Amino acid sequence: MALTILMLIDQLNVGGTETHVLSLAKQLLQEGVNVLIGTSGGPLLDTFERSGLDVVHFPFLSDDPVGKEYQGLLEKMRELITSREVSLLHTHSIASLKVAVQAGQELLVPTVATIHGTFYPPRKLRGILDRCAQVIAVSGPVVEWLTKKVDYPLRQITLIPNGVETEHFKPGERLGTFRSELELTENDRLAVLVSRLAWGKTQVVETAIQAVVQLQPEYPIHLAVVGSGAHTPLVHAAALLANRTAKNEVVNVLGWRLNTLECYQSADLVIGTARVALEALSCGRPVIAAGNASYVGYLEPNQMERAWASYFGDHRWDQHLTVPRMVADLRHVLKNVATFSEQAPILREWVVERFEIKDIASRTLELYRNVLTGGETTIRSEVPKSSDVIFKPQAITPPSNAPSQRTVTDPTLLATKPRVSVAIPAYNRASYLGMCLDSISAQTYRPIEIVVVNDGSTDDTETVAKRWWEELEDREGLSFVYLGLPHNTGYPSAQSIAYRLTTGEYIANQDSDDLSHPQRLEKELLFLLANNDYSFVGCNFSVFQTDIEFTKHSHMLRYGYENILNTYRDGGHCVCFGSLLFKRSILTRIGGLTAFLKGAEDYEWIARALNQGFYVDNLSEPLYYYREHAEQYSRRHSATRRKLDQAGRSGRA
Repeated sequence: MALTILMLIDQLNVGGTETHVLSLAKQLLQEGVNVLIGTSGGPLLDTFERSGLDVVHFPFLSDDPVGKEYQGLLEKMRELITSREVSLLHTHSIASLKVAVQAGQELLVPTVATIHGTFYPPRKLRGILDRCAQVIAVSGPVVEWLTKKVDYPLRQITLIPNGVETEHFKPGERLGTFRSELELTENDRLAVLVSRLAWGKTQVVETAIQAVVQLQPEYPIHLAVVGSGAHTPLVHAAALLANRTAKNEVVNVLGWRLNTLECYQSADLVIGTARVALEALSCGRPVIAAGNASYVGYLEPNQMERAWASYFGDHRWDQHLTVPRMVADLRHVLKNVATFSEQAPILREWVVERFEIKDIASRTLELYRNVLTGGETTIRSEVPKSSDVIFKPQAITPPSNAPSQRTVTDPTLLATKPRVSVAIPAYNRASYLGMCLDSISAQTYRPIEIVVVNDGSTDDTETVAKRWWEELEDREGLSFVYLGLPHNTGYPSAQSIAYRLTTGEYIANQDSDDLSHPQRLEKELLFLLANNDYSFVGCNFSVFQTDIEFTKHSHMLRYGYENILNTYRDGGHCVCFGSLLFKRSILTRIGGLTAFLKGAEDYEWIARALNQGFYVDNLSEPLYYYREHAEQYSRRHSATRRKLDQAGRSGRA
């Protein structure tokens, strides 16, 4: 009797996960497996149906179905499992996984989950994965993340990468309708960047745009950005500014294309990560790899295993993403066309040997059968090791009898003592960092994890940070993490790295030259605990120069969610970023800061969170002290928001 697999994915958007599900399902169908696709639909729905797949509508409305939505999905899944005699459930999203494990347990049908990245909430994921028969990880970094961050047993994980239809993605003619649409000839140089315009990938787009503009005097190359997402308006604004600077239409933002084959074939080179990199290499095109986690660069045969170890920069750190690196790699590709022509067949063969969809489907089918028969499945690739930070967070046990100065005003709300992580990036802040850390250690709330990321400082910032922790006498309820970066990466990168090092349920911002009132974290946390619908909160602040006894009041803040939302919709800024306390769920959903808007990264992050439906408010009490001095980051980039706002209002690229 043929297997019947119910493959679940909540939405059929245009992306790597959805494309893999499509390729895998089609190949399994050819292998004689009955494949059902459970989904709420999306842009790729017609493509799935035209491929001969049996698509069943599931009313997924959110990433975390609860209440009536959850009950409706559960009833639908029970009915389908019974009526279609489903053998196994295979999920590709956390929403579908949550429902599948419950239905599967009730009806004795095993569940397999594919984890496509490291963007899932670890604690929530672990509780669900414990009910799975087997977990598939798409890369080595994902295996490591599952074992170390999610604490999932290695024996339950199988490494099976996303497959590529190499017979479809193959070399072809450069001159086609895609170039015609861009009004480019065969002799024009064209770089194609295919990506979701969200998360850290927006930084890649911004870097590529800047690199292409810088190369114009030397190589008049065009850049076509294929993709869409939450940051699409920002990318349009950046393209508009780039075209004005170049005085030519060098950057085009095109939106998603269901058929990326012609995009790859028309390109002189492709910029992308993960699946995009593999498909482009399969098409015989040069690739510059850069993703959510890091920059890899121009891919040559002797670098492919290193690139795969980070999933082409999407799942693990390789090197810093910078404009000079991108410029150098673009120049190298454009100068060495003949060399790449010789390398192209080697690189395509590397993809065929490791990622051909027929082999991937065969390995997946083997896993299905092992799960159903109780056989064993093993990891097929070495799991890379991660680096350690200098200081590890201490295990914290909240004191049973806290000192009076740490007694909270509402013991009922704070009884669970959730850990608050304070993320502090620092660059040449030796003069101020000690006072900043003193203000955090003086907080009335515990437990606190203090995370300091030294962004390649050239002064004594490292000495100040380490000495402060070594000499701190009262460490009760405190832990300390320090990471020194080898060179300066910039504020948004350092802040985001600090976020990634945190382990608390709540994360607090803190600028290394500013101070916090002793009750800041306590009062902000009380607000979030008392208002479950809100995910982040800021507070009023006072401005000082050298002595906090002499401060000026700020009037930039707005109060009430609607007022704040309307302010950001109008291009305003009314939340002090350094004063924010937020739930980890925000970081899980939207990621860290982007380098897309230099000097306005805080504005963009808050706007992105609001755009994703997170609620915010400000406390009217001034609990944060903002230091004015000549080297302030915000002062150096104060004109950025005005320029971008003017560009955004004048038109779209």
